[in-house]
Amino acid sequence: MDKTYKTPTTEVPCAGEPVATYGQATKVNRTVFNEAQIELLNVMATIQNDDELMALKHAISEFFARRADEEMERLWQSGEWDEQTLHNLQNTHFRTPYKQ
Repeated sequence: MDKTYKTPTTEVPCAGEPVATYGQATKVNRTVFNEAQIELLNVMATIQNDDELMALKHAISEFFARRADEEMERLWQSGEWDEQTLHNLQNTHFRTPYKQ
């Protein structure tokens, strides 16, 4: 059961424009997007159904997995990481300690 995604038909104020609240105009903090964020917003605006959304999520996760692999390879080639580092990480707990 795919959801159909549609562009909203009602106008909403842009960030930074005054918004009427109970008859008074208030200033909204302006959100500034970088080029990558704008590009992703443009891509997401074309999503038509759940299958396309899942494909986009998969592509983004593959991108970040590839970056992590490349960084691990760089650390290994530079000698910053070795078998001992991996062994130490295997026995290290990074979870937040909770008071009991």
